[in-house]
Formats: sequence, C-alpha cells, structure tokens
Amino acid sequence: MAETENDTITSGKDWLPSTKKIGAFVLAVFDLKRSVDTLKKQNEQLQSDVYRLQRQVDEQAGQLKTLQQFIQTSVYDHAARSGEQAAFSLVQQLLTSDRNQE
Repeated sequence: MAETENDTITSGKDWLPSTKKIGAFVLAVFDLKRSVDTLKKQNEQLQSDVYRLQRQVDEQAGQLKTLQQFIQTSVYDHAARSGEQAAFSLVQQLLTSDRNQE
C-alpha cells in the first residue's frame, strides 16, 4: 500500500504545472489584456475617423446635388431659350415669306 500511496503522490506532482509555466501563462494573459485594450482604443479612434469621414462625404454629396440641380436648371433654361429663339425665327421666316409672295 505504501507503494501505491507514493505512486499517487508522485503522479499528483506530475500534473501540477511548474511555477515557470504558471508565470508564462500569467504573462501571456497580461499581454493579451494589454493587446485587447490597445485594440479597443484603436477601434474607438477608427470609429471616430469613420464618423468624421462620413460627415465629409455627406457634405460633399450635398454640394454635388446642389451643383447638379444648378447645371440641370441651366441646361433646361438654355434649351428653353434656344427653342423660343427657333420658334421666333420660324415665325419671322414665315412672315417674311408671306410678304415676299404678295
């Protein structure tokens, strides 16, 4: 029986990790914690940057929409004026040709 108890005590020591391994594990956990904290800070900064950039994009999109409306209005007005001038010119030609035929 003494042999079995001794074997049990010896095998019990085998499953206990060494102090060196425990220290390495604790250091690894602290390194991971530090890494997670750093990543959280970087994430917050990146989210802030994304928010700022999104505001800039929205502002530029608004400016582009205003510019697009201005150009569309200008093109429409130009087309309308050209149409009016063409109609006026046609009426003049018709009146002139009617006078020449008389």
